[in-house]
Amino acid sequence: MEYDLVLHDVQLVSTDGVRRATVAISGGQVADVLDAGTRPSATEHLDAGGLHLLPGLVDTHVHLRAPARPDRETFRTGTAAAAAGGVTTICEMPTSDPPVNSGATLARRAVELRPDALVDYALYGGAAWENRDEIAAMADAGAVAFKTWLHAPAPGREAEFRGLSCPDAGRLHEVMRDVARTGLVHALHCEHEQILTVAGEAARRQHGLPGAVHAAARPEIAEDASVATVLALAAAIGARVQPVHVSSAESVVLAAEARARGVQVTVETCPHYLQLDEKALFEFGPWAKCNPPLRSAATVERLWDELRAGRIDVIGTDHCPYRPEEIATGEEDIFVSPPGLPGLETMLPIMLTAVHEGRLTLPDVARLTSGRAAEIFDLPAKGRITPGADADLVLVDTTSEWTFRPEGFSKAAPNATFLDGSRFTGRVVTTFVRGQRVFDRGQIVAEPGHGRFVRPDRARVSARRAAAS
Repeated sequence: MEYDLVLHDVQLVSTDGVRRATVAISGGQVADVLDAGTRPSATEHLDAGGLHLLPGLVDTHVHLRAPARPDRETFRTGTAAAAAGGVTTICEMPTSDPPVNSGATLARRAVELRPDALVDYALYGGAAWENRDEIAAMADAGAVAFKTWLHAPAPGREAEFRGLSCPDAGRLHEVMRDVARTGLVHALHCEHEQILTVAGEAARRQHGLPGAVHAAARPEIAEDASVATVLALAAAIGARVQPVHVSSAESVVLAAEARARGVQVTVETCPHYLQLDEKALFEFGPWAKCNPPLRSAATVERLWDELRAGRIDVIGTDHCPYRPEEIATGEEDIFVSPPGLPGLETMLPIMLTAVHEGRLTLPDVARLTSGRAAEIFDLPAKGRITPGADADLVLVDTTSEWTFRPEGFSKAAPNATFLDGSRFTGRVVTTFVRGQRVFDRGQIVAEPGHGRFVRPDRARVSARRAAAS
């Protein structure tokens, strides 16, 4: 047979190891993985020159919010940034306008985003007390998972979080039960509402660096106590839960102990919790503000220990786009600036730099940024370079050394001042989405509309639903 495209002389990275290979692509899928040096018939041949080939990244945690706030990000700029960062599938959180809190909204959004999509995308549904009766409908519409915030929305953002926030543990118990019946993952932003209230009141009375005030307002115990509550409820219900953007090593330990007892829990953290500590928050203030906040250097090292021990399952960016002038409002009062950092274009370079420094291996990167996410979210065509899988691939140069500047395809790229001047080793060269080049050597080379809506595998989800019932 003649293939559409053959990639020659690649160092193929899987969760099991690295080996030289030839990869053949047809019809948007990986058709064959052949021995290095094999030269089958193909319409197009590409000599990779020994570059490493990873599965395209599955970003489990992305906020784009388009088309409601094109001044912050559009779906075109956001998915271009994803492609530039080697991300071939984004899982978008439900904080859009309107929020994704009903089956009809999710179904409509799945269609409306397609014309601007450069990479594939999946959609979270929001789950809260007031929209419990829409949870099943969102699952039927193709939700990849559900998301609930366990603290109240910030003043002025109530409409944005309608159907997404559930600070009341009693009501959360029922919401988690409803999500469990769908068989899908329930992702939770774990910060304890009452602890945040008391700590925030005390922090507002402090006089010091804005970043230190923010850190004091959201202590690690707020995260740990919230994770502990979620784990207790999950154990009672049999729910599949994933605390997201975990910044506390103690929360990872709690999850690992619960998993050993049979609780269905997985853990997500973010690159910024591994690369940065609270000193960056103290220096850059609102520009390095995220929830939960950056933690101490000691906690960062403990997170690395947990990561290497295999107790953290996935890494997602928690990409949050805002206008620079919105963030600048927090330079006098950090509480008024929105929380969140850009990350789509930097996650893979950060992870490749960690490999260069000996903190991780390339198979670790493939597992944490792609393979495990595809397993958890029931996306069997993603996250692996094997025959029959989507040809979502990223060629990387693991030896390229470069200096980061706050610029890129995302409209939020200028906000990454906290990384300005950082030295990275490892660069994305080419990104393929279902066999088509989307990003190549610094340029977007595909047309918007190539990306498509992806949903969890129906058979797997049906089996999980049957088990949950």
